[in-house]
Amino acid sequence: MKYLLPFLLLAAACAPLKPGSAETLRMIEKDHRWVVVDAQNQERYEVFFYDNGPDAPSEGLYRIVQNGKIGYADASTHAIVIAPQYDYAYPFENGKAKVSTNCQTVKDGEYSTWTSEAWVMIDREGKQ
Repeated sequence: MKYLLPFLLLAAACAPLKPGSAETLRMIEKDHRWVVVDAQNQERYEVFFYDNGPDAPSEGLYRIVQNGKIGYADASTHAIVIAPQYDYAYPFENGKAKVSTNCQTVKDGEYSTWTSEAWVMIDREGKQ
């Protein structure tokens, strides 16, 4: 019985991964951008760039960009959790994130802010 756990762990470590599964995704820096690629090094999505680097995870999720829209991915598996569909999206805080599909970027010197009259709060499943 005492050898069962090490055997199971070894068997799991040696099991082949399915191509395209969440376990094969990884984040890399490519052409001055942060992207997530699969086992064949095919780019899946770009990581939201914030404050001179990739978006920091908040509550286990980080923001991603695909086709000009923002969504969220799991920080440990890099799997997309909420499909990119928002023009602007803030990090999660207390289980909610503020998002909008109708925003404007307002410059204030070297900084920018997002303004919208259509902000909504979503949960970790993307539900309002």
